[in-house]
Amino acid sequence: MGDVLLMTDTAAANLREQVASIAPDLQILELVDGVELSDDELNSITHAFFSADCWPDRSTPFLKACLAASNLRWLQSASAGGDHPVFAKFQDRGVEVLFTPGGSAPSIAQTVMMMLLALVRGLPELLDAQQRRAWEVRSTVDVGDLRVGIIGMGSIGAEVAKLVSVTGAEVIGVRRTPRGDEPCETWPDSRRDEVLASSDVIVLCMPLTNETHHSIGEREFSMMPKGAIIINVGRGNCVDEEAMIAHLKSGHLGGAGLDVFAVEPLPEESPLWSMPRVLISPHSSGTTDRSIRRTEDAFIENLQKTT
Repeated sequence: MGDVLLMTDTAAANLREQVASIAPDLQILELVDGVELSDDELNSITHAFFSADCWPDRSTPFLKACLAASNLRWLQSASAGGDHPVFAKFQDRGVEVLFTPGGSAPSIAQTVMMMLLALVRGLPELLDAQQRRAWEVRSTVDVGDLRVGIIGMGSIGAEVAKLVSVTGAEVIGVRRTPRGDEPCETWPDSRRDEVLASSDVIVLCMPLTNETHHSIGEREFSMMPKGAIIINVGRGNCVDEEAMIAHLKSGHLGGAGLDVFAVEPLPEESPLWSMPRVLISPHSSGTTDRSIRRTEDAFIENLQKTT
């Protein structure tokens, strides 16, 4: 038997013709909800595309099938990076694992801008007043008068910086070692505390590593200016959630826009659901038609290189 590519039925419907045109001998094996793959089918898999439609409900069955595929040698993921430990398991087996950095970055940046504008310009209060049919005039501020700190200046942080800079806001990025080609002034990690202590809005775009786990906690929240807003589109466990909730309850934090959480889905009992100045999106900041097309284009391009 020749090479076999594992895809979801959704991805196969979108990409079958393109795959056939560049790799006519590559057979497609579809993962269909509720249908178990046989041992022979699993052992036949040599290539796999972990497409965007896998997230979140199909992630476990898809990756479980890949882990059971003893002959898998190539895996393309729609995710931006490989901080999840499952990808290390594939790499330890000698599987070539490819990611799609930047594929969803512009879409994620738009979600950041949505949350930033909503919290700075008082959208939660407007919606509350509308529900109460109350004509309540409030004064807000212009985003252009604020300093926005971006922690993590990879592809997502860079896109956030480009978009936020359009408002006239002062934007300062932080990354381990600035390269000089960032779209905004960028400081090294050694100056991160300066950015935290002086920014009206902090946007977190970090991957999850041993160094970034709970790297925004009690100490960091305490040094932020009173009323500061935090937006997290990186990884939930980069933040000490209990400390964040405490600072939101006390009013020290002026609001939060959260796309990622320590536990996902966010448990029903989490107080974050009912906090008036907290905006929640279900780890979907980059889920748009355009970002899905970008990840599919990257898959086709990389598949062409390997077959």
